[in-house]
Amino acid sequence: MREDMFKVIVERPRWGSRHAPKAKLRNDKVPGRKRATGRRQALEQHGYTKCLNENLAPLKRYLMKQVGRPWDKVYSEISEHLDTGSTVKQHVRDHLTDFILINVSVDRDGGFMATRHWGGPQPPHLWWAKLYVDPNDGLIKRTDKLCRKLGVKDYRGKLRDDRKRRAQGWRFDHNLRVLTDTRVLVKLKGCWFQIDTDEAPTDKFGRALYGRDLVEALAKGSSDDGVAWRIIAKHQLNKKELKAHKLSND
Repeated sequence: MREDMFKVIVERPRWGSRHAPKAKLRNDKVPGRKRATGRRQALEQHGYTKCLNENLAPLKRYLMKQVGRPWDKVYSEISEHLDTGSTVKQHVRDHLTDFILINVSVDRDGGFMATRHWGGPQPPHLWWAKLYVDPNDGLIKRTDKLCRKLGVKDYRGKLRDDRKRRAQGWRFDHNLRVLTDTRVLVKLKGCWFQIDTDEAPTDKFGRALYGRDLVEALAKGSSDDGVAWRIIAKHQLNKKELKAHKLSND
């Protein structure tokens, strides 16, 4: 680890340091009180005070380069430059578990389980951290490679796939493809239809419909009594349209 890592990590000023200038602190707005300055005045008038604002990107890059090395040696290098004698340095050390899972164990069935500050043990496909410490050999390894070895999708990969599907117009249902807020493609009884509505489909509380709820609402023409939207056009896709949207009927 580079010797000036601490300076690189905390190079940003504290967040909120300029949100309460002294000119505002001189005038107390609370009735019956003559004067209040500093932290109390800033919190009352602005709803927040200063907090730490670290640049943790160098620390993440350093950890990613340590894949394959023993965690004990890596932690020793980190402790050499980020000791516990400073509150800010200790705060940075507390962020380590956001990037690497240290408390990893093996259950009765031979599966990996990790425990964080909150929540119970979680299997690898629910791990957010990109790295973990293998309890068998103590080496730093990648979470995505472990998930591929186990034949499951890693959590970050699943989120990327969901974002990609939403970008392509899909909304968590293989029978639905959203083109616009008021035009969707939906498979009903094995055939694909294009349905246009006068407004974006919502439930009776005004909440947008997604996935299976949206498919069921389009199948019957509305989601519930009292909704404002309605279907204004509906037609079954022909062969040319199916090919254009890369779809097929059952």
